[in-house]
Amino acid sequence: MDNQNTTNAVIQWKQMFSLLALYASVIIGWIAYHRYQPALLDTFNMTEFEPMLIWAQAIILIITPPLAGYLGDKYRNRLGNRLRIITLGVSFAAMIFMTVAFTLIVNPPQSFVIYALPVLVILWLFAMSLFTSPAISTIEMFSPSTKLPITVAALTITSDLLYSLEPVIVDIIDFLGGAATFAVGGIIVSVSGYLLRKYSLKVTVEGQETRPDDFKPKTKMGRVIILGVGMGLFSGIIIEVFPDYLDRLKSIMGMSGQWVSSLVLILTAIFSIIISRKVTKDNILKLLLIGLVFAGVSTVGIFTIPSNVIIIFALVIFAVFYAMVNVTALPLALQNTSVKQKVLGVGVFFCGFEIPNSVIDIVLL
Repeated sequence: MDNQNTTNAVIQWKQMFSLLALYASVIIGWIAYHRYQPALLDTFNMTEFEPMLIWAQAIILIITPPLAGYLGDKYRNRLGNRLRIITLGVSFAAMIFMTVAFTLIVNPPQSFVIYALPVLVILWLFAMSLFTSPAISTIEMFSPSTKLPITVAALTITSDLLYSLEPVIVDIIDFLGGAATFAVGGIIVSVSGYLLRKYSLKVTVEGQETRPDDFKPKTKMGRVIILGVGMGLFSGIIIEVFPDYLDRLKSIMGMSGQWVSSLVLILTAIFSIIISRKVTKDNILKLLLIGLVFAGVSTVGIFTIPSNVIIIFALVIFAVFYAMVNVTALPLALQNTSVKQKVLGVGVFFCGFEIPNSVIDIVLL
């Protein structure tokens, strides 16, 4: 066991890349969902279901991550690893992707669609939520605690860059069409899930998970959910609110609010790389608090300052401190979760993350 811990004292980048690939497929899946959910409802004259689906999305995204985390820990404690719940969720999500693609191809009768489509959408939301938290929790298998900010920065960069490219991804989705998009989505999720399982098994000892260090924290779920809420609030603002609000900068920047938001996300990814290398066990809480305070102050400034020029400077400041929150929140959440409840801890973190996002979606509805 000592040899295993010594070997795992560095970041396992092959395993990390498989996790990043799966995480990327999740984000692309969400972009496709947000693009096609209104279009599907409009195509089949079912727009009255949109409020119901928004509420269902909120409930599922808040409840499912802790449930998936509980199951992940249960499987890990019983079978030695959490991979079964990840495989189950990936398979379920891929199946729903393919079912939606097939439904769009065959164009079934309206009487069938009016019952089947909302159910398929809800099942897809559940399936995606089922494996996301257990999958992301594998990050603590691939990295010692001291280097978690670096590996979390890799997740942040993946997320920020993909969301910054959302206008381009949406154009590609529109070009492919609904059926092809969901079919390709199912294939990508299946392949990336297989790779994560394959490479994750390589860092286990006869199927039993090991930690790359001896750090054994106690569980403090209250802190974990607060960390998730703090990070989720800023994520929801930049992805859901900024694009429309920042259209006011078009006269001086020559681009839509969506692209301005994309630039902010790119800056966040760049700053995440720099800041992640400055985070240590001793200063992680300090950096998080600084990030939350100044990201909050800059956000208030963006919405209250009348000068567009000053708003641009405030956006740069926001990107710096939002990056600080991104690279410290999840590692700090993991520091406040015991080894036996690690997957549950990540699930509770993402439960907190989704609360402000869901509130924003409902308000915008």
